[in-house]
Amino acid sequence: MLCTGDYTKQEIATCLQVDRSTIYNWLKDETFTAKLEKALQAVKNQANKEFTSRLPRAIEEYWAICTSSTDVRTKEKALANWIDRSLGRIANSLTLDDRREENSIDVLAAFDAVTGNEYEE
Repeated sequence: MLCTGDYTKQEIATCLQVDRSTIYNWLKDETFTAKLEKALQAVKNQANKEFTSRLPRAIEEYWAICTSSTDVRTKEKALANWIDRSLGRIANSLTLDDRREENSIDVLAAFDAVTGNEYEE
């Protein structure tokens, strides 16, 4: 529960039926924190593998967006971002707006629809 970051220490204590101070005491224990760090590293490694496995498809989808947008400004911004990244200049943010009526897009669902994968939480 600590690894996910989805729970407060109070929620964890309540679930485990211990006092919240117990959680804090565990976090002071070197053996506990070492195991927690190992578990956190395993979560990070798994997330990195998942990200890396989807990266080629994400690049293909981004390129499709760059080249198929009907809005010239959207295409220009997307291509400029692509060029900047290719040259090693990482942009802090990128705002694309191709003036479609639907303003909210579930990016993972859209990506999965294109790739045929299903995103599991």
